[in-house]
Amino acid sequence: MSPDDRYHRQTLLPGIGVRGQERLRDSTVFIAGCGALGTVAADLLCRAGVGTLVIADRDVVESTNLQRQTLFTERDAERGVPKAEAARLRLGQANSTVRIRAFVEDIDSGTIGDLAAGCDLLLDGLDNFETRYLLNDYAVANGIPYIYGAAVATEGMTMPILARPGPGEKARIRWTDADATPCLRCLFSEPPAPGTTPTCDTAGVLGSATTIVAAHQVSQAIKLMVGEVPAVDRTLRSFDLWRNEHRAMDTSAAANPECECCVHGRFDFLNAEAAAARMLCGRNAVQLRPGRTQGSFDLDRVERTLAVHGVFERGDASIRGVLEGERSPSGHPVSMLVFEDGRAIVEGDTDVDWARGIFDRFIGS
Repeated sequence: MSPDDRYHRQTLLPGIGVRGQERLRDSTVFIAGCGALGTVAADLLCRAGVGTLVIADRDVVESTNLQRQTLFTERDAERGVPKAEAARLRLGQANSTVRIRAFVEDIDSGTIGDLAAGCDLLLDGLDNFETRYLLNDYAVANGIPYIYGAAVATEGMTMPILARPGPGEKARIRWTDADATPCLRCLFSEPPAPGTTPTCDTAGVLGSATTIVAAHQVSQAIKLMVGEVPAVDRTLRSFDLWRNEHRAMDTSAAANPECECCVHGRFDFLNAEAAAARMLCGRNAVQLRPGRTQGSFDLDRVERTLAVHGVFERGDASIRGVLEGERSPSGHPVSMLVFEDGRAIVEGDTDVDWARGIFDRFIGS
């Protein structure tokens, strides 16, 4: 199959054409998170012929993901394959001409610089606001677009962020002040407190809602990459599929002339020290990140150690299982998921000190 055949229907579009297809081929997109939004977006961008996709996700495939996370299979869930790696393999089967760089990694202030280096656009596939504010900081600091998106229950929301002072000197995607939008911190100066917003685990989620959000994100991303900036939907677009409600809010007047981020250049989330531990959204779990191991973490040793204390299975780049006889402070069974970079997710409670104690007892500090 020649490239001309593959993208023929797309290049027929006046807004893309042959030149636009070449611009897509030369573009690099960072997909932050590879869940419901990230899998759909990655699939669409891969099939559209974006030259390089950089995918980062900290978690593994579980059976509850399969209802809406379209790149994964039952076998991926049974084996506990890291989402980023499972996505890389599936996308390679869809379009072998696209370069896929997959990272089984947490996105935080200590990793974002390496993960997103050289990327032309950031696309949001996240499940937490703290990391979204980090992406906003990174996008503004580097003068690149950020496409925000979120979905829960039957609702979805998306918005492109083309912040002032405008694109960086080396940015491939250019826009003018007339095309600019408020940044995320103009609209919401601080992220909501943990536990105050619904999650997929607490409120459920309709798969078609996540698909619509991701498709709208990708549409705006393609417009930006091919140079059709005036065609970008710069509204805060939201919907509720169950109530048949659709809204588009003009945010142009919401630009904050005193915004700490895009006006005063304070990047509080980008410059913050990476958290060694954090509660995971809707998971009743804590993620622990020991000091940087730089390849010295011995997953074989951890597997042997944990096998004595419960039923654990080795997957691709991870070990997971349940600790026999252990109960969390809230009375739940205790399970662990340990990655080859030394990162661990302790499930059963959101008490950080308790989770650290479990890690130290069974793995060692």
